[in-house]
Amino acid sequence: MTDINQILASLKRKNNEEIQTYEEGFLLAPASSQELEQLTKLSEKYLKQPLSPEYVECLQLSDGFSLNGLNIYGATEKLDPYFLPGIVQVNLAFWQEDFHRQYIYYGDESQYRLAFDIKNKKYVCLDQNNHKALQFFDSFGQLLNAVIIEARILNPLPFFG
Repeated sequence: MTDINQILASLKRKNNEEIQTYEEGFLLAPASSQELEQLTKLSEKYLKQPLSPEYVECLQLSDGFSLNGLNIYGATEKLDPYFLPGIVQVNLAFWQEDFHRQYIYYGDESQYRLAFDIKNKKYVCLDQNNHKALQFFDSFGQLLNAVIIEARILNPLPFFG
């Protein structure tokens, strides 16, 4: 089973490498407790689902991030240092089309969408183009790990289990 702490440690390591190489990293400031509290309320009100506790752990490290084509949505929309949608706002936009109402989207990558399938109660990696379910997972951490490995987001990879 994937440990979210291993993934977060790998992200911190990669961020430190980027700071040393480029003088800035990809991790943003962590979401504040007030932002997380507001996110919980908005998620319950609009998405009618609790968010993954592992996703919330990611937000406590960085309020969303963008790395090598992988975007994990933040508690709120960001415009600086780069554009990153807020998770509730992006889902409400997707939900304008009925098909998307079956999912809560946590992030995207050039080939994949990271989502929670509300009907099946599983995390799912969707094909970005045809929205076909490629693989189901029991946790957000397992989904995130699989996308990081498949899309070769980190080097070295965080976990092979």
